[in-house]
Amino acid sequence: MKNGKYHWVVYTGFILIGAAAVWIIIQNSGMIQTSADHDMTIPFWHNWVISGVLVLLIAVLGKSSQNNPFIHANKKMLIQQTGILTAAALLFVVGLLIVPNENVFTYFPVFKIVLFLIVPIMMFNLYTEKNPHYKDLTKKTSFLKDNQWFYPLLITVAWIVLYFFSPVAMPQAPEYETGLYMLIIGAFLSFLINSVLEELFYRVWLQTRLEALLGTWPAIMVTALLWAVWHMAIQGGISPDIAFSNVLVNQGVMGLFLGFLWAKYRNVWVLIIIHGLINLPLQIITALFATG
Repeated sequence: MKNGKYHWVVYTGFILIGAAAVWIIIQNSGMIQTSADHDMTIPFWHNWVISGVLVLLIAVLGKSSQNNPFIHANKKMLIQQTGILTAAALLFVVGLLIVPNENVFTYFPVFKIVLFLIVPIMMFNLYTEKNPHYKDLTKKTSFLKDNQWFYPLLITVAWIVLYFFSPVAMPQAPEYETGLYMLIIGAFLSFLINSVLEELFYRVWLQTRLEALLGTWPAIMVTALLWAVWHMAIQGGISPDIAFSNVLVNQGVMGLFLGFLWAKYRNVWVLIIIHGLINLPLQIITALFATG
C-alpha cells in the first residue's frame, strides 16, 4: 500500500539511525556490542554492509506479495488493534528498563509471554467474538502455508554467507560454560520465546497492520525501531545514550532488512530461521559435529 503522507516516518527513522552512528563514532570509535551474551565488539558498519546488500537483493529479486488481509479491513478496528500491539511493544521496553538490572533476565520471558502472546491472543479472540467477519478476514490469508520459497531462500543463503563467512562476518562468540544438553534445551526455549514469538509479534502481527495504515516503508521503519529499542535492557552499554545508539545502528538496521523481507515475500519461516541462527550458540553446532 502506498501512502505518501507518512514518508516523514522513514526520513525521521534514518535521521535517528544516522545520528546514532555519528554518536557511536564519537563516543566509541564506531564499535558496537552485538550480543547480550558477550562483550565482543565490531565496527557498526559491518552490519550495515550485510543488511544493505540484502535489502538491495530483495528489491531486485522477484515480485512483491500482495498478501495483506488488512488492506480492506475496517479502519477503526485496524487502528484499535495496531494501537494495542504498539502499546504492548512499548510496555515491554518500559518494563525491562525499570526493573533492576540483575533481574532483567528473570522478568524478560514473563513480560514477553504476557505482552507478545497472551495480550495478542486475547485481542484476536475479542475481535472474533465482536465481529464474525474478522475471523473470515484473517482466514482468507494464511501466512503459514502456500509460501513463496525460491527468492526468500536465496536471500537466506546470502545472509548466511555474509553473516558467518564474509570479511564483515560477525565474530565467533566465546563458549558457554555449561553442558551441551543444557545448552541445547536453553537454545530451544530461546528459539521459541525469541525467534518465533518476536517474528510473529513484530513482523506478522504488528508490521502487517501498520503497512495497511501507513504504507510499506513507514511500517517497516516503525517496527524495526520498536524491535531495536527493547534490546537496550539486555545488551547494555556504558551509558544509556551508548546503549540506545548501539541498538539503533545494529538491531534497528537489521530490522529494516527483516521487515523488508517480510513485506515483500510474506514468508515467516525464513524470518524465524534467520532470527534463530542469529541467537543460536555456534558451540552447539561445533559440539554436534565433533561428537557425530
